[in-house]
Amino acid sequence: MSDKRPSVHAIGLAAVAGALLVAAAVLPLDAAPLSFFVCPVKAATGWPCLFCGCTHAFAHAVRGEWAAAIGASPLGAALALFCAAHLVITALRLCGMRIELPEPRIGRTARIAALALLAANWAFVAARVRGAL
Repeated sequence: MSDKRPSVHAIGLAAVAGALLVAAAVLPLDAAPLSFFVCPVKAATGWPCLFCGCTHAFAHAVRGEWAAAIGASPLGAALALFCAAHLVITALRLCGMRIELPEPRIGRTARIAALALLAANWAFVAARVRGAL
């Protein structure tokens, strides 16, 4: 990519990433209001949705509890890590640091790999929720 300042989109995504990480750090999962929220897919079917466990994974990740974060949801742990990395890189670029980022190439293979990883994450979370792990 270029060495210019980050785009408004990158800054917006960094703001959202920061808000998610701060919320995961300060909001208690076991107390109101978050304790009132239940995954509607899991409540209706008994099976987790594709993103079940991501909230707990974020909460564990911001506390440095990586084993617990991965145990809650490998996808959620990876998303927390990517949010933190994007936030740091965007902040450094805003300060004028020249950081070369590779051009994203999202071809057919990458899309298939992403779907396979999403399916593997869901299978892991489903096995954990259903008591197989």
